[in-house]
Amino acid sequence: LCELVINAWREYFAVLKCNLAKEEGRISFTSDIWSDHNTQPYLAITAHWIASGNGPKSLRMKAGLIF
Repeated sequence: LCELVINAWREYFAVLKCNLAKEEGRISFTSDIWSDHNTQPYLAITAHWIASGNGPKSLRMKAGLIF
């Protein structure tokens, strides 16, 4: 099961990297650090960018989990 999760993450990350490489605009990053009630630490890093929409002069906000 662990191997399936790791492989799924690798596939997701490869697609995300391709999507980010194609974007022409700026990419912003956010991060958050927190701990659960057992003081287990967690870290999340996300990317946010504006992509072309489906129609002319159409834009949409996109986001992806980096870590």
